[in-house]
Amino acid sequence: MSQHNLEQRLNALEACEAIRSLIGRYATAADQRNNPAILQHLFHDDAVWCANGFGAYQGRDNILKGLSSIAEAQVLWSLHIMAMPDIAVLDQHHAEATWMLWEVCNLATTGQTAKTSCLGGFYKTEIRLNDEGEWKFEHVELNLTFNQPFPNTDI
Repeated sequence: MSQHNLEQRLNALEACEAIRSLIGRYATAADQRNNPAILQHLFHDDAVWCANGFGAYQGRDNILKGLSSIAEAQVLWSLHIMAMPDIAVLDQHHAEATWMLWEVCNLATTGQTAKTSCLGGFYKTEIRLNDEGEWKFEHVELNLTFNQPFPNTDI
């Protein structure tokens, strides 16, 4: 195996691990009521974030404001489980990642009191390496496919 091939493989593995960490930090921020101190480091300036039922936002500042608004009015508490990430490193500066979401949250709907709910869906993202060598989200799309009240069981 050539030295060049080994370097390419090592770079791809390092990119995958950095992207897994990016996904983990995104989940941590979400579970801290969309903590802007964390989220600001995860998106490019011109990024896009969208999710059915929650809206679409373009530009990092708009994403931070939009996600903050969601945390204030709709998702009052959450626990995100990001499952089965599938990462494709396209080249030295671009990657794509998909993963499944399982979320338990306290969800407020218009005109209703907040209820504990289970959400599920699929993330599809485009990720780009910046000039400082950091992988950040360029496009995040969440397709929610499941939203059910948490079962009320008296244990």
